[in-house]
Amino acid sequence: MATFEVSTKLKEWSLWALWCLLISGAVLWLFVGSVAYWVKRGWLPDDAAGWTQAIGAILAVVVAITVPALQKRYEMKLTALAERRKRLDGVYAVLSLTQHLFTHFEVAIQRMGAAPDMFVDKRAQAIQLLAHISRSCVDLELLAFGNEMVPYVLRIKSAALYAEQLAREPLGFPRQWEQAKRELSARVRDLRRQEEELVEYSDALER
Repeated sequence: MATFEVSTKLKEWSLWALWCLLISGAVLWLFVGSVAYWVKRGWLPDDAAGWTQAIGAILAVVVAITVPALQKRYEMKLTALAERRKRLDGVYAVLSLTQHLFTHFEVAIQRMGAAPDMFVDKRAQAIQLLAHISRSCVDLELLAFGNEMVPYVLRIKSAALYAEQLAREPLGFPRQWEQAKRELSARVRDLRRQEEELVEYSDALER
């Protein structure tokens, strides 16, 4: 979407620049022709035509240089805007994944505190569900959101991999469940710190 908006603005600016160049050129040569006509009719001194043509040539060169330079400057501004928009999109995507993951981690930790049931083990169900939800994060490409997001994506993948590993391990003793809860809580703290960093980073990019 951002690329489309920049492309549209660039086309509009190019058309305006072309019109300005054509109109200014037409006005300039109309003025030069008018002066030559006035000299021919004796309304102006003979050397006025020469001076007018020289000034007109200089102004034509200035216009020919200035308009493309302004257009190039505007193109660079739009390119920088598109790059910043792309970076922001990457930050928001990683932020959303971070929040999604630690929310499910917190839910799993809460369910793991439930008392064991002889028919349905809600704690084991919570772990299996967490592993299933984390699967999409495990498969994330490191460069999916740009080079600067790699450390954050790594943290997400690490937490998701731990959830999968936990689902494969038998947790029978209370001590094992407590250890698992402590590790999940540590991952939540890491992801919440990451959330704060990403929010600060996105605010900096928005300024």
